[in-house]
Amino acid sequence: MGSAVASVPSAAADVPDSPLPADFSDMGAAPAGANDWSCVPTEAHPRPVVLVHGTGADMATTWQTMAPALADQGYCVYALDYGAVQTLLDPNRVIWGLGDIAESAGRLATFIDTVLASTDAEKVDIVGHSQGGTVARQYLKFNGGADDANPASSKVENLVTLGGTNHGTNFGDIQQMYLILAAAGLDQTIISEMLFGLTGLGTAGRQQLIGSPLLQRLNAGGEVEPGVRYTVVGTKFDKVVTPPERTFLDPSGSADVHNLWVQDGCEANAVPHQGLTFDARVTYIVQTALDPAYADTHTAPCG
Repeated sequence: MGSAVASVPSAAADVPDSPLPADFSDMGAAPAGANDWSCVPTEAHPRPVVLVHGTGADMATTWQTMAPALADQGYCVYALDYGAVQTLLDPNRVIWGLGDIAESAGRLATFIDTVLASTDAEKVDIVGHSQGGTVARQYLKFNGGADDANPASSKVENLVTLGGTNHGTNFGDIQQMYLILAAAGLDQTIISEMLFGLTGLGTAGRQQLIGSPLLQRLNAGGEVEPGVRYTVVGTKFDKVVTPPERTFLDPSGSADVHNLWVQDGCEANAVPHQGLTFDARVTYIVQTALDPAYADTHTAPCG
């Protein structure tokens, strides 16, 4: 899950000069520092940063700390809402990050193409929280984000995942209940509606279960794409990605992969899954992943 299970109005995004297609007009307001479509990348930070929230969350809440922090460092920062599902009681309200992950990756692809065209940049960097990391990897593998034949022409330089559901999760033992009901002979569709409808995790929740068909396809034949640098951040206090080490990626292949705990060098940091996008140490990790020179002039906070 993302920062919170939150419903948001389906009002148009507050970006009057947005070049996004009309079907993005359902997005909520962007966080401070994000979606300035007049932003021009600098020589120091030539790649725009695209922020991708998690399940049941939205961009405004998830990135309210990190988006302005990156913008203050001179990055062109962009964020989107994706995976909208209308609420039953009020069809004018939606919950983000619940829809089909493959469809969400297609929306991310359109968003990134718009960012590249608007900024005239060659590549972007992506930071994904929770499901956002999985959506980003789906985009890399199946929606044109990475070019295996010519890695230099890939559209992404860095992918940073924060508590990404890269190998699935049992969502704190929801999966065990799923297996029990399946063994009892209940139809899988009925089980999904019972479990994920009641918990608010939607289609995307089912797709993030350990061993789901979507994750099997995503991880088959190698978990990383050549030419992309991966920074995979986990917290030992994660109660959503369970067990927490399931976030880490297999570094086999030609990609550059760094798996690390928030607690590496700072055991006192007890940040949970939902707090990863607000934590000062995590923000530092993201900034150094995007620009290693950042560590030359900044000291890593412990929390």
